[in-house]
Amino acid sequence: MNNDLKVRAAGARTTLRPMQAGDVAAMHRLSQQMSWPHRLEDCAQLFALGAGSVAVDAAGDTVGVGLRWSFSDVGTIGLVLVAPDCQGRGIGRALMTALIAEAGSRALMLNATAEGLELYKKLGFVSTGLVRQHQSRFAEPPALPPVPAVAVRRAVPGDRAALCALDAAAFGADRSALIGRLLANGEAWLVEHAGQPAGFAVLRPFGRGSIIGPIVAPDEDAAIALVAAAAKAAPIGVLRVDIDASAERLATWLTEAGLPAIDTVTIMLRGSWPETRQRPRRFGLALQAWG
Repeated sequence: MNNDLKVRAAGARTTLRPMQAGDVAAMHRLSQQMSWPHRLEDCAQLFALGAGSVAVDAAGDTVGVGLRWSFSDVGTIGLVLVAPDCQGRGIGRALMTALIAEAGSRALMLNATAEGLELYKKLGFVSTGLVRQHQSRFAEPPALPPVPAVAVRRAVPGDRAALCALDAAAFGADRSALIGRLLANGEAWLVEHAGQPAGFAVLRPFGRGSIIGPIVAPDEDAAIALVAAAAKAAPIGVLRVDIDASAERLATWLTEAGLPAIDTVTIMLRGSWPETRQRPRRFGLALQAWG
């Protein structure tokens, strides 16, 4: 790929090329310009698990970036960033067009901010739901509201295959490499049914503090119990949980725990996503970029 973009700024010339490991620092700088929370190590992990495109101006400076991740027959798109002083030139559309083309026949999911919603609709994405970002900064351990009486235990390395299978059932595709990386970087808790894992949640470092996700559970009581176990173990500082907006009881519990909803994004699909089981259900995202 080495495409000249038809940008709207007179005399400007921007070129698209595949993202390389050396572009991670530039991606991080762009995320900082947009006030996104990603650390340099978060950007490196996102790239290590996927692929991307960068937009470079005539001076050789990176002015845009977008990433995609492939999970069997489906994929996700995220971290589509354009430098603030270069927006409105068609760079975001060109990045998205390239990412869609590179995904081939895969069905695609993304979580859209309000600013990107109309562009994604024009590119064939359809709104299917909402995700709410619950977040707060704690100076001391949070006082948690009552938790449903659901037994929760810490996950151990031997649970990995079962947790990957639960995630695949709830997400619609196998994400074993991703889930394995998240388990290696954090801690996980699980609930069991008849002695077998039936749901789990992962707590790990991300951005300005920690994030809980994915959250996969057989029902909302179990989801709340899993989040409570992870929240109790979270270090002091920022704690974030991105949940499906239809999980109203979980949302209420998070708000009562001092984690109000601070942002909402729109779930969008392009193509036919595989059907998922009603149980387990994906209550919380691994990350908005990954779904």
